[in-house]
Amino acid sequence: MADKTPYQRPYQTASQLCQKLKNQGLEIPDQLFAEKALNRLSYYRLKAYFLPFKNTETRQFHPNTSFEDCYQLYHFDSELRHYLFSVIEKVEIGVRSLFDQWMTKETGNPFWYLDSSLFTSSGEQIDTISKLRGMFKASKEGFAEHFRSKYYNEYCPFYRDLPPGWVAIELMTFGNLVKLMSNVSDKQYSILKLDRFTKKQLSVEKYKSLCSWMTTIHEVRNNCGHHNRLFNRNLAAPNAIKRALNTQQVPLVKTKAKPDKREEDQMHRLYTAAAALQRLLIGLDYEEKMGPVISTLFDKYPVALRFKPSMGFPKNWQEEPLFFS
Repeated sequence: MADKTPYQRPYQTASQLCQKLKNQGLEIPDQLFAEKALNRLSYYRLKAYFLPFKNTETRQFHPNTSFEDCYQLYHFDSELRHYLFSVIEKVEIGVRSLFDQWMTKETGNPFWYLDSSLFTSSGEQIDTISKLRGMFKASKEGFAEHFRSKYYNEYCPFYRDLPPGWVAIELMTFGNLVKLMSNVSDKQYSILKLDRFTKKQLSVEKYKSLCSWMTTIHEVRNNCGHHNRLFNRNLAAPNAIKRALNTQQVPLVKTKAKPDKREEDQMHRLYTAAAALQRLLIGLDYEEKMGPVISTLFDKYPVALRFKPSMGFPKNWQEEPLFFS
């Protein structure tokens, strides 16, 4: 604690916060509107949408920046999150169902998720099962209550009360599902023909790529579910996603990790995450194309156009076949 100081900043009203923003160079022509927005949304939620309009060194707003600019960027991000969450729902449910069906068929074991020999880390598997057990016992779902009242599990003596995979997988969180999929051992990865699963069922070349994409999508989902800033967030790069994109026709945004390094394709932003999501939608036989919806949001909130590079969206991204044709 020696290198820290106690937090003693006083509470500030919306009016005081508006004055603070004005002192930093933000134009607020309608202060009553700004105060209502700050009270309704909170200064610290909106702060994430003030920062892109600020000079990082002086912490002053760029000239001619208005409160409305920041407010519109917030709503762009809000509507984008809402839309992506609805898409993720389809992918999450589809992958859950197909993965359980494949694992049950290949193992011949309805309780495959309880078989520790299938997984690299028994600790992670046990942690997932423990969390699942708590959810299953507390679940009021009809299928859970039916199993608890009528059946027991004779496969695993340590978990007599747990249901078969097709019930269990419906109760797992997305995080539980991704961890379980990623934890399959390399030996079982071949035995269970998981590359064949991803290619046949989801049109993805490699199972490990699928796990990487699901990890990235899970990160996007969490930001959507918790209403966190998403548009320019740094995300996990989906493995081998370039194969799903026409990067010759639509080159990825270039970036430098450090000033003295060469430029590289920007892989850690929303554009590549959206590409993984779109590819899985197609693999699940959905005809929906995400491009027109996202393009409409850019049209509705033109202030967001200036942040396309920080989102990873190329200038000519509307020519990308994955999203539009």
